[in-house]
Amino acid sequence: MSTTSSTATITVNGMTCGGCATKVSAAAESVPGITGADVDLAASTVTATGEDVDEAAVRAAIASAGYATA
Repeated sequence: MSTTSSTATITVNGMTCGGCATKVSAAAESVPGITGADVDLAASTVTATGEDVDEAAVRAAIASAGYATA
């Protein structure tokens, strides 16, 4: 049985500091199946990695943390 790793890069509005990046990363990683979240503060993006990434669920988790996605 093989697993499929996938990624989703999402633009996040409102990240202004390292604390914001930490919150967004934690929110993305709270989604079941996500194994990592790499935040690029300068580019205002988060790249979520996992098995069959559910981009809508990652966006919802980020919104729950108080950040808008584009």
